Amino acid sequence: MITGILFDMDGVLIDSEPLILQAAIAYFDSLGVTVKAGDFTPFIGAGDRRFLCGVAEQYHVDLDFEVARHTLISLYGTLASKKGPMEGVVRFIRNAKKAGLKLAVASSAAREKVQINLGCIGFGEKDFDLVVTGDMIKRNKPMPDIYQLAALSLSLAAEDCIVMEDAINGVKAGKSAGCTVCALGNTFTVDQLFDAGADLVITSLDSFADFSTIEEFNNLVVSMTSPQNEGIAFGAVRVIPSISVQPRQHLLDIAIQEAYETRKHSYAPYSGFKVGASVVSAATDRIYSGCNVENSSYGATICAERNAILQAIASEGTVGIAVLVVVSDDSPPAPPCAQCLQVLAEFSRPETEIHLVDTSFVEKKGEGSHLVFAFKDLLPQPFIFPSKRQ
Repeated sequence: MITGILFDMDGVLIDSEPLILQAAIAYFDSLGVTVKAGDFTPFIGAGDRRFLCGVAEQYHVDLDFEVARHTLISLYGTLASKKGPMEGVVRFIRNAKKAGLKLAVASSAAREKVQINLGCIGFGEKDFDLVVTGDMIKRNKPMPDIYQLAALSLSLAAEDCIVMEDAINGVKAGKSAGCTVCALGNTFTVDQLFDAGADLVITSLDSFADFSTIEEFNNLVVSMTSPQNEGIAFGAVRVIPSISVQPRQHLLDIAIQEAYETRKHSYAPYSGFKVGASVVSAATDRIYSGCNVENSSYGATICAERNAILQAIASEGTVGIAVLVVVSDDSPPAPPCAQCLQVLAEFSRPETEIHLVDTSFVEKKGEGSHLVFAFKDLLPQPFIFPSKRQ
């Protein structure tokens, strides 16, 4: 039974990954070295030393980390000062403390940076039973040392702990230590995190319903890691749907607003017809949006609906569509074209909801129009390759 929770810090409790990346790029720029954001990806979650020195080695920069660290942390602290906790963090920690679970922060970062982060999210070291930092171990993630040390210091067996991670190196470390690993899909794709060994992947800590006992928490974990017969068919793919505590109407409202806002970026110089679309992932409840992008050669034009689903696949890999929203200024609002419907069929269920909304509805100008269809109503007989039919 899980009785302890080991939190990674960056990307789990605070959305700091973009900030440390910005600080590191600025540091190299101060040295007259131009680096790219992608250079740092292999070193995410491996600690500040490897994060900085790994890139320095690629560019043949002779770096004294102890000297560089102070500048890096200073730059980072300035950027992080306005950051708050990630979605669901405060509620989840409050529930965990109420339930009597032991809580530890196990971050590859230096203690100075961890203290900055804790202050930014409104917590201190006293709010946790233990804080382990990268300067307390010799081998950092993906080696298991930090999570082994955290479990041992809490007087718990590793198998009695769940690790909350967002990075591939951290997932590997948690699994190597013998812990259950819950990954947050903020930095890497869902497929990448599962391939690294994650037992479950969630959008945020808000994916956990409220709990007040250790038994209730364990039941939640079991239900979220259940294979559910290897998933539910969404077109040609199988996806394990999320167990979400987000109200359905809340997700729909956000999806409509996302599609409306993304429509403003539409590139439609030939037709002048701007469209925005968003899809809600069945696996994570994440929302991905897209707009139409026209081309002088009309055949090269991409519709908003396909743009949105491509965004989802680029982030998660295999994806199932729980909801599709399309926003246009037509009245009644325009449905997806036949080509988009066929693409969407690959990742949709017959009952997947299609919401067609006009801009007047979103802007609350007059009555507006909001039509709802099941996918099967718009494309009753989609083509699915014979070997992929469920």
